Amino acid sequence: MPRVVKSREEFEGEIFESLVLVEGKDLPLPSGVDFTEIGRSRRRVDGLQRVTGRARYTQDVYLPGMLYARVLRSPYPRARVRRIDTKKAEKLPGVRAVLHRFNAPKAAFRGEETIFREEVRFVGDEVAAVAADDEQTAVEALRLIEVDYELLPHVVDLQEAIGDMAPRLDTDGNVAEAATHKRGDAKRALKEAEFVVDATYRTSTQVHNSLETHGAVAAWDGDQLTVYESTQHTFGVRQGLRTALKLPYSKIRVLCDYMGGGFGSKGGAGKYSIIASLFSMQLVRPVRCVLTREEENIAAGNRSATLQQFRIGGKAGRITAIEHTSWANVGQGRWVANPTGPTNVRSPSSRRWTSSPRRWGSTR
Repeated sequence: MPRVVKSREEFEGEIFESLVLVEGKDLPLPSGVDFTEIGRSRRRVDGLQRVTGRARYTQDVYLPGMLYARVLRSPYPRARVRRIDTKKAEKLPGVRAVLHRFNAPKAAFRGEETIFREEVRFVGDEVAAVAADDEQTAVEALRLIEVDYELLPHVVDLQEAIGDMAPRLDTDGNVAEAATHKRGDAKRALKEAEFVVDATYRTSTQVHNSLETHGAVAAWDGDQLTVYESTQHTFGVRQGLRTALKLPYSKIRVLCDYMGGGFGSKGGAGKYSIIASLFSMQLVRPVRCVLTREEENIAAGNRSATLQQFRIGGKAGRITAIEHTSWANVGQGRWVANPTGPTNVRSPSSRRWTSSPRRWGSTR
């Protein structure tokens, strides 16, 4: 006889409920049955490779004729890049190419049409990139690049950024509403509540710091792009490269045999993926672009600092209303996590983000 089974799952603070029609002898599983697979431990198929060091991570990928890409990053939290002089860097023996905002092709990334901005928005923002025969040469070439910056006003605090006196990064201001979730009539419930509790909470920025830093090795053979990427989402990287490079899916292959940590930060293509790919397509040689530990901290994304305001009402021993408004300091790296997930399930809530420069911008 058909049955309706209610399923309840929690994922990263968000609770999902669903109803499933079960027919015949399908789920739920009968009790007292001894299964050969379910509920039994199994040896990990990749365990031997990992513990013996034979597992090949992205940072272990070295291809014949490979070049090394390094990125010149902004030392300022906000500035306009007025001029870039790369003549000295290009003359350095071993340097094969230099990319920056004045010569790089358009490559869409997170709502923008370029990976090298006219106006850098945080300490660590990408200004230029060098491809060279070895990493040491690439690093030396970065030192030879001359950049003329026009410093612009900025704030580094989330509450300052949402205030009326903060410099505007966008014509509509620094706050963009990401989403609003409503259920029921919260205002009426709060008015009828026997008690109302108001609270404000703040959370700090959290950096993922994966043991294997973010990185990619790209190889263009003249017809197909193969990218070895440290990622949790190979199809997300493929989607990002398709958007940036205007290549069809059939021309993009993304591989990740093993990944040395991600924690939610390796969900798609990064600018390093696009830089390696652009160089490889330009030079028709494999190109490796792997972030250093310092770059992992300033340019690989984070869980944004938040400012969260709650109003909770109740009567007769029950919570009858919740209003939850949250601001997330995503800066201009556009890194955002959902801070209102737990309250979305049963109550009205909303979240906003602010585009202020990232918090550590003034410490560099």
